[in-house]
Amino acid sequence: MMDPIERKIAFKAQAARERKTVHAAAVEACGVTWFHLSEGVSGKRPISAKVRQRFAEYIGRPTEEVFGHFAA
Repeated sequence: MMDPIERKIAFKAQAARERKTVHAAAVEACGVTWFHLSEGVSGKRPISAKVRQRFAEYIGRPTEEVFGHFAA
């Protein structure tokens, strides 16, 4: 399982590769704002299974690898 900082770094790196802001990438890839996504991947607020799945797909990793037992 990735830790929260690794998740954010992976997302920011993918957004940079696509030449998008993290906010634009979050909205387009996950359907939520960067603030909501950032809080969720840090464990500060709940995020849906759908958002977790879309996040993992965006960074190119299996959901279970990114979120561990929270992936289900």
